[in-house]
Amino acid sequence: MSLFGMLGTTARALDAQRFGLDVVGNNLANVNTAGYSKRVVDLGAVPPSDRYSAGNGVEVLSVRSMRDRLYDQRLFDELPLEQQQAAISDALGLAEVALGKPGGSIDAALADFFDAFAELSDSPASTTARQQVVSEAQALAGDFSSMASRLSDAARATDARVRSDVERINALTTQLATLNKSIGSSPASDALHLQDEQVQAVKELSGLLGTQVLQLSDGTVQVSTRSGKPLVIGSDAYPLGVTNAPGTGFAQVTSGGTDITAAIGDGHLAGLIEVRDTLIPGYTTRLDELAHAVATQVNTLHATGYDLTGTAGGAFFTPPATVAGAAAGLQVSAAIAGDPSRVAAAAVAAPGDNQIARQLANLRDGTFVSGATPGAAWSGLVYRVGADVSAAEGEQRSRGEIVNQIELLRDSVSGVSIDEEAAMMMRFQRAYEANARFFTVIDETLQTLLSLKR
Repeated sequence: MSLFGMLGTTARALDAQRFGLDVVGNNLANVNTAGYSKRVVDLGAVPPSDRYSAGNGVEVLSVRSMRDRLYDQRLFDELPLEQQQAAISDALGLAEVALGKPGGSIDAALADFFDAFAELSDSPASTTARQQVVSEAQALAGDFSSMASRLSDAARATDARVRSDVERINALTTQLATLNKSIGSSPASDALHLQDEQVQAVKELSGLLGTQVLQLSDGTVQVSTRSGKPLVIGSDAYPLGVTNAPGTGFAQVTSGGTDITAAIGDGHLAGLIEVRDTLIPGYTTRLDELAHAVATQVNTLHATGYDLTGTAGGAFFTPPATVAGAAAGLQVSAAIAGDPSRVAAAAVAAPGDNQIARQLANLRDGTFVSGATPGAAWSGLVYRVGADVSAAEGEQRSRGEIVNQIELLRDSVSGVSIDEEAAMMMRFQRAYEANARFFTVIDETLQTLLSLKR
């Protein structure tokens, strides 16, 4: 190879080493960029032009992203389970707050209600004691109604978040379809940052809704739900729809016009649906059972007694038609609310008797709510909510550890290490300096040769 040819070879080498420094600098610049995968430059030797040449130096072959699709897929599989538990624990926080503090909620109202009957048994002819019974009964009915309303509000708030998740899912599928189109029409080296965005979008989408992800050879992805409903195919997005369920008005998730709500088994959206459609209705049912049992038992016993005028007692509470809705509809009967003398305290039609009032007071210890006392039934409901929240938080922590370990493994491959980049920077820098020195030597040699010809 001629000296002039060696200059060209060295110039290419300088460009290659400079390019390597550019890649290192870009990596370091993006060390804190979410989703960024480390870039590496592939260098290749330029083959000699003839057998008398040692070679033609080096050239840049490509720039690659260091990414392990296996770790990405494992992350896409585990995130939905972690996010599902996160959604449950978060959404149930509203229900847990709605129950109030121990000793300051329905348990306190029940105790005050039965205490009022105990005071009436001490003074069955007292107008004040009778008014106190009515007041505490109205307070209890109001607390049941408010509790039912708060649980309903928690369900509606969760439904609003379901709708928000669907909107976000549709935004992500649209983004992925656009990225697919751009990646498919871009050179491989130019599509690296688009693929980083793609992975981040798929990661978020998988956390919201369990997905099946297929990576194609051209860098694009196909995404579908666990049940096989398409979300993204090529440059086309298939958005989810929302319809209002009859009766409740809650959001039903549809795909292609088909209701898939029940088929959503994991992901943040699945957790919200479970809270809205299963857990909170379960708490409401237990609350209704408690209200219905208290109203029915009090009414049954009250109807056997006599009021202050010797008239047979009727229903104390407005009789609930069904268990469902008993808490929301619990009310003191209009007759008793308007005239406390109608409270039946006596077992016989004679003034001064207190047997019914005493029996009504003793209902606090009666096991008529599915084999439990009213206080124990309420405590069981509070415990159930707390246990569900605790279980979700524990499962979230467990799943979160798995996700964290997968992300650490993924980062060991695709993450930017400052120490590694510093080492690479030194290699490219030294190589650049060596090639620059060699370039100087060739240039000086040429100058010497040219001076000899003068």
